[in-house]
Amino acid sequence: CRMKPRLRPILKTEREAVFVKKKAVLLLGALFLLLGAACVSLGRVSQGEEYVAAAGAQSLYRLDIAQARGTIYDCNLQPLVGGETQYVAAVAPTIQSIGALEKATDGAYRDRLALALENGKPLQLVLESPVDDPRIDVFQVPQRYTENQLAPHIIGYLDSLGGGAAGIELAMDDVLRQYEGEISVTYQVDALGRAIAGGERQVVDTLEDSQGGVALTLDSEIQALAQEAAQGLGKGAVVVTQAPDCQIRAVASVPDFSPLDLGSATESQDAPLVNRGFSAYAPGSVFKLVTAAALLEADLGDTTFHCQGYVDVGGLRFHCVNSTSHGELDLTGALEKSCNCYFINAARALGGQEILTMAYNLGFGTAQEFGRGLWTSSGDLPSLSDLENVRALANFSFGQGDLTVTPLQLCAMMNAICSGGVYASPKLIEGVVNTQGELSPASSQEDVSRKAMSASTSQILKAALVSAAQEGTGQVAAPSNGTAGIKTGTAQTGVFQGEEELLHFWYSGFVQGKDGVCYCITVLKESAVSGQEDAAQVFQEVAQGILALGDEKGN
Repeated sequence: CRMKPRLRPILKTEREAVFVKKKAVLLLGALFLLLGAACVSLGRVSQGEEYVAAAGAQSLYRLDIAQARGTIYDCNLQPLVGGETQYVAAVAPTIQSIGALEKATDGAYRDRLALALENGKPLQLVLESPVDDPRIDVFQVPQRYTENQLAPHIIGYLDSLGGGAAGIELAMDDVLRQYEGEISVTYQVDALGRAIAGGERQVVDTLEDSQGGVALTLDSEIQALAQEAAQGLGKGAVVVTQAPDCQIRAVASVPDFSPLDLGSATESQDAPLVNRGFSAYAPGSVFKLVTAAALLEADLGDTTFHCQGYVDVGGLRFHCVNSTSHGELDLTGALEKSCNCYFINAARALGGQEILTMAYNLGFGTAQEFGRGLWTSSGDLPSLSDLENVRALANFSFGQGDLTVTPLQLCAMMNAICSGGVYASPKLIEGVVNTQGELSPASSQEDVSRKAMSASTSQILKAALVSAAQEGTGQVAAPSNGTAGIKTGTAQTGVFQGEEELLHFWYSGFVQGKDGVCYCITVLKESAVSGQEDAAQVFQEVAQGILALGDEKGN
C-alpha cells in the first residue's frame, strides 16, 4: 500500500519525456520537409525561362550604333535628310582589332583605344574609311542633318530626346516615328563587362525601315538655287511655287541656321530661326495687282487717270516715287510704272469692298497649316469699316497702311494670275512614302481651290506683268533666257535707322520656260535703308536658274 504513491509520479515523468521526444522529432521532420521544398522550388526557378533570360542579360552588352527616323524627301523622292553618311566601327577590344583601328585612324584615337584595350569593354568609333577586319563590324550610318542643310526652316529640327521639335519634323512626327530604324551590336561579356574572347556577337540592322517617311513638294535643285541666291539679301526670303497647283518648290529664309548648331541660332539678334517666307510684312506696290484685278472684275479696266506726281486725299498728299508725274495712264501703263496715283483714284472709283473681297479670294488674311505646329502667318487686312476712311483706302490701294502679307501669299496670288484666275492654296506635303519607296499622295481638307477672277482678267494682268518686266520697273530683274512677268514693291516700315527709314524691297512675278511650265517667284529684302538692286539680282538669279534647269530637263 505504501508503494503506490511513489509509482504514480515516476510514470508521469516518463510519459512527459516520451511526449517531448516525439514532438521534437516531428518538428525536426517538418523543418527537413520545408528545407526540401525550398530546394525543389529553387531548382525549378533556376530552370525557368525568366530566370535564364535574366541571367543571360547580365552577361550581354548592347552597343547602340545608330538610330534613325523616317526620311524626308523632295518631290522627286530625293532625300532632304540623311544624304551624307559616315563609317562607324563596332569592336570588341583585342590586340589585333585595336591594332587595326590604330592603323586605320593614323593614331588619332590612340589614348581611347589603349583605354578600351585595358578595360576590355566593346566600343564604337567613327572612321573616315572602312576597315577590312573580321573582328570589326563597320556600318555606313546616315547623318540626319548637314552643316549646309537644305530648307532648314521647312525641315525643322529634333529635341533632345530625338522627337520632332519644329518644321516637318514636328508636323509629321507620327509618320517619321513609324519608320524608325536602328543598328546595334550585342556582345557576350564577363561579370566586369569585358568582352569574352571568341564570344559570338549579334548584329541588329533595321536601318532600311527608315527609308519610309514623308515626301514634300520641295524640289532639291530649285531649293539649293534659291538658298544660295538668297544669301545676297542679308535678311529676307525667297519663295518659289509651281502653277497651276501652287506646289511649293523652294522656301529660303535668311539669315538661315544649321540644325547642328541651334545654340548659335537662338543667341543671334537677327532671329535666324524665323521662317521669313511664312512671315508677314507690308507689301507695298506688289499689292497693286489686287486693286487692278478688282478694277478689271468691275469692268473698269479701260479707265484712265491723269498722274501729276501726287494726289490729295482727305487733307493728306500722296506721292508717286520721286514725285514723278506719269501723265495720262491706262491700267497696263500704271502697272509698268507702278503709279501710286492711278491706284488711289482706282480705289476711289471702286470703294473698299471690291478690293477687300478680291484680297480675300486671293488668300490674303488667311493662315495656313501644313501640319501640327507648322503654320504660316495670316497677315493683316483692314476691315471694311477701316476703309471708310479715305486715307486708309488710299494706303490700302497700293499696299501700305495696316496691310501685311507673306511672301508665300504673294506667290499664291501670282499662281492665280498664271492659272486662268483660279486660286489654289499652297501645298507643301506631297504624301507618305513606304519602305519600298512607293508614294501615297496626301489629301487634305485644308486645300482650297476657287475662282478668284475671270480668265480674261488674269490674262490682262499676266500681259501687263510681262510688259513691266520688259519696259517697266521690273526690267532690271528680268532673266535673259526666258519670259518673265514682274511686279516690284517698296514698302515703308515706319522704323528708322538714324534719319533713314527702313524699307522692305519686293520683287514678285513668274517665269515660263520653253516647256510651258510656270513658276512663281517672290523675293523680299527685309528692313534695309537700300537694297532694291539686291532684291532684283536675287530674283534674276533664281529666275534664270529655274529656266536653265528646265532647259536641261528638256534635253
